[in-house]
Amino acid sequence: MEEQAIEGRKIAELPTVHKAYLVEQSYGTLTVRCGVCRQHCEIEPGGRGICQTRLNLEGQLYTLTYGDVIACESRPVEMKPLFHYHPGKTMLTISSPSCNLECRWCQNHVQSCAAPRPLVARHVPMRDVVAAARANDDVGVCVSFTEPLMLFEYCLGLFREAGAGGLSCAFVSNGYMTSDALHMLVRAGLDAMNVDIKGSDDVYREYCGASAGALPAWETVSNSLEMGVHVEVVHLVVTGLNDSDESFGEIVARHLEYAGPDVPLHINAYFPEHDFDAPPTSVEFLERAHGMARDAGIKFAYVGNVEGHRLANTYCPQCGELMLERWGGKLERDLTDGFKCVSCGFALPVVA
Repeated sequence: MEEQAIEGRKIAELPTVHKAYLVEQSYGTLTVRCGVCRQHCEIEPGGRGICQTRLNLEGQLYTLTYGDVIACESRPVEMKPLFHYHPGKTMLTISSPSCNLECRWCQNHVQSCAAPRPLVARHVPMRDVVAAARANDDVGVCVSFTEPLMLFEYCLGLFREAGAGGLSCAFVSNGYMTSDALHMLVRAGLDAMNVDIKGSDDVYREYCGASAGALPAWETVSNSLEMGVHVEVVHLVVTGLNDSDESFGEIVARHLEYAGPDVPLHINAYFPEHDFDAPPTSVEFLERAHGMARDAGIKFAYVGNVEGHRLANTYCPQCGELMLERWGGKLERDLTDGFKCVSCGFALPVVA
């Protein structure tokens, strides 16, 4: 069992340690079940969940990352990517250690594979995050880089404080969260979410350590939309894993079922990273996948992670006119009239 004190300091009294909010108690035992993500970890006393951020102390579940902000940077919304949410604006982006999935190609594996270190972690007050966003003239705060659910309890307070100050709140997430967690986040002020869809059920189970397959992420997409959250979907096309017409056809079908034709789909290139050394995604396949998505009825499909590619731009789905031009992860030119097409008047569905 993990010791309940570190160098004379009780774990529960450390600044980045906080009682967890979504917990199921097991009758007659001290084992608890975490209710934040769809891994549904059952955690014995002294143990941690898959993400390593949840610790069971004598039947009480604690998060070890409350305010443990390891990165903080003002970044364009286009880098999330969120193309239809405050185009051309920036958001203060923060993250914490660890993740609830174990994707073998993770681009941020140094941070996502890091376990919390509550003894040395620095707690960042919510007011400091909000103040930094205001100082940068950011439109809001976004939790990204690693899975934002690792900061779940902290975000509930942060989003309320940010919202009270007129700031927007966003997640860049794998979507592997429970409906209870999602409802609490939305009530706290979550406005927008980019959901990273990994692939098929087999991809989730065999390469990401997600036993429930792909459905939880797609359900988060659907449930978020029903609750009025702005949603965009991103799919990383990994060479030799999900870069086939059959595999991408499944993504398109599920996107139309759970997200609908108006929700943007970002088709992103993969590059070798972490435990995966397959070559980068073929640009030819990305372009073919884009065509498949458009032919199936997805109005706003984009090719991402390919510098300067024309399919990262927004074109009018009605007449084909260039509306929003992007370069280098930011909005380069807005050629619309208040997000309406200057040629045919089509109103682009954006949050501005």
